[in-house]
Amino acid sequence: MTTVWVAGELATIVGMILLATRRPVSQPLFRWLPVPLWCYALPIAAVALGWLPRHDPAYRSLTESLLPVALGLLLLGTDLPAVIRSGSQALLAMIIGSAGVMVGAPLGVWLLRTHLPPDAWKGAGSLAATWTGGTMNLLALRSVFETPDRIFAPLIIVDALTAYSWMALLVALSGAQGPINRWLGASNVTRASASQISGASSATRSPWASRLGCALLILVLVGTMRVLAEHLPLTRLVSSTSGWTVLLVTTVTLLLSLLPRVRHLGCYGSQLGYPCLYVVLAATGAQASLEALWAAPTWLLVGVITVLVHGLVLVSAGRFFRWPLGMLATVSQADIGGVVSAPLVGAVYHQDLVPVGLLLAVAANAVGTYLGLLSALLAHVMIGH
Repeated sequence: MTTVWVAGELATIVGMILLATRRPVSQPLFRWLPVPLWCYALPIAAVALGWLPRHDPAYRSLTESLLPVALGLLLLGTDLPAVIRSGSQALLAMIIGSAGVMVGAPLGVWLLRTHLPPDAWKGAGSLAATWTGGTMNLLALRSVFETPDRIFAPLIIVDALTAYSWMALLVALSGAQGPINRWLGASNVTRASASQISGASSATRSPWASRLGCALLILVLVGTMRVLAEHLPLTRLVSSTSGWTVLLVTTVTLLLSLLPRVRHLGCYGSQLGYPCLYVVLAATGAQASLEALWAAPTWLLVGVITVLVHGLVLVSAGRFFRWPLGMLATVSQADIGGVVSAPLVGAVYHQDLVPVGLLLAVAANAVGTYLGLLSALLAHVMIGH
């Protein structure tokens, strides 16, 4: 009964946040303080005020139950073939930008290792996951690594502050794209080859039967992967059965998304997947301690180092390949910002970049968990723990 009550409380908080985003007067607030941050912060306040129980096992139970479901729902409609069709230059830029994040996060942790805990490599992997994918990848790796709260709590703050500050910089640079493009040796306008967006990324309304079919498919898949995960060995990187479940659901869902009919069904999953993901984030916030947030300044420096390495790598590649600033900015925001903000940054530079930003960000969601794993492994080797 406690789990049901806690789930209802968290769902109410998430529902109120989502309703608030629809009010025009509140949209500037959510532009700079995004929904995931509110879903994490408000439960912290609710626990501190006594409105939610502290250290309740229901939070962990909710996370382990809903996270694989949310990941499956959000990934089933991924149109990877459409990303390939978006153009080899944009895809290559995305790969290079992601590599910059994967190297920058371990480098930041290594430079500040004396001010960070021994298992800070988990934080490096988590930052790389969210800045090559998104919040869902951040939560996925928390489950895989069983990242302690003293590392995870500051990362939520770092993610929001750094990502939106980076977006503001990219938008500001659009006013100087003429001289910057001349320095890069590129033209002012980028004509993108991805002029169409697949149903996986553009679906808005759907029949209830399709939503139900998508949900049932994912529930069966998650149940099957849970059983399989119980028979897999635990390692230093994957230290729990729930972590294996997350990785198995992610991998099998992406394989299923290659089937056009399944992918079409999956395009309705986001309408259910995002609320589930936000409830998971709210349950994670309810377990956080305010003391852990004192480490945020150090992790903020790690975040700054990460995005600076990412930016330098991407700009260097842009000058070598003569890529215009518009494409570089759109690719960068697809990494650091994600699905919502990448098309917005693309539109600031050229309308043709809107679908490119969206498709690349969708693809980043698909692979962010794996890239975060690789980055964590690199950080683990670098700091020697």
